[in-house]
Amino acid sequence: MHLYKETNRFQCSSHAGRPCIVIEQMRIDQREHNSPDSSKIDYLTEDGDVVSRLDDGLFLVLISQEELLLTH
Repeated sequence: MHLYKETNRFQCSSHAGRPCIVIEQMRIDQREHNSPDSSKIDYLTEDGDVVSRLDDGLFLVLISQEELLLTH
């Protein structure tokens, strides 16, 4: 079973100007004494939508295909 540890939050906005927070989470395997695995990072919005990181300043909401630009 996996747990998740929040490692970062990013302030973003859509092309339409809608503000959004993207949360970066690192998966932790309970069987491995809660050791974080930096190769297993997931992203999601505060609303729970799954997000993919395209590059250092751009995210993509997978369901809606909406691009989110990093603002800070």
